[in-house]
Amino acid sequence: MSLRLRYRTIITVIIAALFGAIYIPALGHGFVKDDFRWIAAADVHSPSDVARIFSTDLGFYRPLVTLSFAFDRNVWGLDARGYALTNVLLLAANATLLFLLVRILELPRDAALVAAAVWAFNFHGINMALLWTSGRTALLLCLFAQASALLFLRATRWSGLLAGVLGLLAMLCKEEAVMLPPLFVALSLLVAREPRTLRAAILNTWPLWVAAAIYAVARAKSGAFGISDAPDYYRLTFDPEAVLKNVFEYLDRGATFAVVVSALFWLAAPFRAPLADDERRAIRIGIAWFIALYAVTVFVPVRSSLYAVAPSIGVALIAATSAARTARMAPRRFAHIAFAMIVVVAILIPVYRSRNHGLVEPADLAARSLSTIQAAARLDPSVREVILVDDPQASVTLDSAFGALFPDALHLFVGPGVEGSIVGKTMPRGEGLVFELRDGYLARISGNPAESSASHSG
Repeated sequence: MSLRLRYRTIITVIIAALFGAIYIPALGHGFVKDDFRWIAAADVHSPSDVARIFSTDLGFYRPLVTLSFAFDRNVWGLDARGYALTNVLLLAANATLLFLLVRILELPRDAALVAAAVWAFNFHGINMALLWTSGRTALLLCLFAQASALLFLRATRWSGLLAGVLGLLAMLCKEEAVMLPPLFVALSLLVAREPRTLRAAILNTWPLWVAAAIYAVARAKSGAFGISDAPDYYRLTFDPEAVLKNVFEYLDRGATFAVVVSALFWLAAPFRAPLADDERRAIRIGIAWFIALYAVTVFVPVRSSLYAVAPSIGVALIAATSAARTARMAPRRFAHIAFAMIVVVAILIPVYRSRNHGLVEPADLAARSLSTIQAAARLDPSVREVILVDDPQASVTLDSAFGALFPDALHLFVGPGVEGSIVGKTMPRGEGLVFELRDGYLARISGNPAESSASHSG
């Protein structure tokens, strides 16, 4: 092993260790909200069950996400740690694909490593994609979108067709992937060695357009909501104020970290140092990627940091370009900045961890609550209803843990014949099991809440 390769290997191990220090303690604590619906829909035992997934209306049309949950459910049952492992592997695969994407753009390995690190350590989106089991929608989108781009850029005999297949798989994971066809038209124009017309670029990307048509037909047949019948919070808005607010929010969530890194590397090189042709091309591709993968979500009223995961690949490419320029013109300064960045990330580990609490605490509450309910249901097998009385003043509420999907959670963890609901402080009346949230645990109620005693699951 050469000294250079050994140095790069050590740096990679250090980066992975820092990432593990941030996220390993927060993995696999439990399921929250949408997780329960995905797992409930992922009850697959035969080919007909697989066909059902591609034709069932779950609101969203993301059948490959459901299949990934089906894999986890068959392997891990309801053990959240196994589902978390799948998310970790998906994230690692995405970082590797980003490394390869930078390399196929003919930038150096050190710049490719910078791109992967910039994407993985972004303060926004990555923690949600990793720690929230349902966040794998973004990871699967990135996986197939990047794989499709890699094949397309290779420009071999069958790479265009295979890129179309992978593009279709990306669309079957998340709606933003419908922007891959126009993105690849832009790529076709940007990577051409000789001037190419728009018509030629569109013809060069025909497999992606065919994939989009197949996706549109399959989605329509599934009954999933579309542009006209989506819930209000997902229905596209063109109100200038709302769109501008989204634009600024997503510029921050998707680009701020990468822009800071890019600026540091840029300033470290000689001021008048020119960009190489490959570096200019990578910047243009990064900008096109960022715009295309945000082109839908900026018009969606509800905001989520999860929407930043795929677009931030584009600004990671830009950061790689800035790093490549510095490594070419001032290699010692490149090494100093890279080392300083590693030290800064190590210092910021407590900050990263604090940002994980908002994802871990609802999962912990859901896991504790389901454990308590399971124990009570074992003592009373005839139970058919479970009612939870929430505490709106609690730092973590039952609503934040389950949302409207508490019945799905009960079907999975207690039994398909058990129904449930979460209510406010009004004392429910009924014959089922009734619990009240107290200090982060469920307390069994028999009549007046003041007369009951807490039942901690430990």
